[in-house]
Amino acid sequence: MRKVRALYLGALVIFAGTGLGVLYGSKTVPRLMLQPARQPELTKENVAEVLKSSASVNSFPNEMTVNIQNKRKRVRVNYSLEPKLQETMEGLFRSYGPDYGAFVAMDAKTGRIMSLVSYSRTGDHGNLALRASFPSASVFKVVTAAAAIGEGKISADSVVSFNGRNHTLYRGQILQSKITHWTRFITLKEAFAHSINTVFGKLGAYSVGQEELQRYAGRFGFNRRISADLPVQEGRALIPGDVWGLAESASGFTRENTMSPLQGALIAASVANQGVMMEPFIVQSVTDLNGSPLYYAQPRVAAVPMDSDTASQIRRLMQETVHRGTSRSSFRGFFKKDFTFLDVGGKTGSLTGFDPHGKYEWFVGYADSGTHRLAVAALTIHAKQWRVRSSYLARKAIERYFSDAGGSRTVATK
Repeated sequence: MRKVRALYLGALVIFAGTGLGVLYGSKTVPRLMLQPARQPELTKENVAEVLKSSASVNSFPNEMTVNIQNKRKRVRVNYSLEPKLQETMEGLFRSYGPDYGAFVAMDAKTGRIMSLVSYSRTGDHGNLALRASFPSASVFKVVTAAAAIGEGKISADSVVSFNGRNHTLYRGQILQSKITHWTRFITLKEAFAHSINTVFGKLGAYSVGQEELQRYAGRFGFNRRISADLPVQEGRALIPGDVWGLAESASGFTRENTMSPLQGALIAASVANQGVMMEPFIVQSVTDLNGSPLYYAQPRVAAVPMDSDTASQIRRLMQETVHRGTSRSSFRGFFKKDFTFLDVGGKTGSLTGFDPHGKYEWFVGYADSGTHRLAVAALTIHAKQWRVRSSYLARKAIERYFSDAGGSRTVATK
């Protein structure tokens, strides 16, 4: 079987679709189904099983052998990647050379993967975009915020108090709640944007609680298998019952909660897509060697982590992060010229980890033009020398995608 790198696999197939709906309480959530010309002979599960071994080592076959009606058949695979975006991101990783890194971009409306990059300076370490050994760090604050807002405990504009520095977390800050002359008062939106651990630790420990936080973690893909045509590793969220352990988890100040870059993109996608998380896919279509269709990707809803009202408020938190929070420097000047029409939001996270060893830095976010909704996740790991910020890589991906207005895109409309 001949294998080629993902960069060179950009063949696209465009389908007509009809809008369907999935009920969430009393609301109807838009869902798109792409209709194949005829009943496909292969399923997504068939494709995933065959792709499993190659995708896990970061290579993708343009041809493979599958079983159809108990017969082995050679087929041709067309992938969903955007060639220009994929080339740009691979080039950036090569240029800046972090010790390790990964990047995922997807269409938030359909789950279509448009870029998938795994990078290592020190040899092959498998497909890092699919590995879930990386601490989710402060990205987990998205889960905590969604649980608190979704359960009516707080809103984006609610004023909260805290003592101490922004990025520390000490027992005294959580177990005591005295108001002193050092106490600061800010909105939840500002606390999210500046990633204030104490605020989210107290929110998780005293407002959300273990049961609800565990439930929302599952909604966002932790502790469960993510259905995909790629072998993505299961993310983990350990939510202890004691106050201190719960505060650590809720704020992301723990190495026990881990996720893959692909899951990070899915979290951002669900925010951009009105609370609906779609199943990710990288195989657009499969044909026999004569070009006859055997399989077409059909977007499926994976989960509904939150309702649309909660998603709208989380958007506001993520917008604040980009405009006035921890990603402000990476997006400086971004909205002044060609990209004033974009709604962009994100969440950063950083923590030292050991698999592999280094300083882990996350950016998960989205960019919405009103027609196209791009979700991204960038992870860089630096052992000694800091080489590039993940939020900067995400910015360059957004610029590349939305500057190519004439590029081919299989993106659904409402």
